[in-house]
Amino acid sequence: MTNYAQIIDNIVVDVIVADKNFVAMESDKMLIRYTNQNPAGIGYGYDPITNMFIPPTPIPIPYD
Repeated sequence: MTNYAQIIDNIVVDVIVADKNFVAMESDKMLIRYTNQNPAGIGYGYDPITNMFIPPTPIPIPYD
């Protein structure tokens, strides 16, 4: 079993643990393998040039 991220428009929309046979059947979805050294999470960005996942930037909350 391997970790995969489903990518739409360079944004991670889902993360799964699957085997190669399942991923081969899901050819209509962009599934990218990831590791603990390069983790992915829902909402992360994906840079296809460097093959890296980028964590989302928190939105600052304005203080009154």
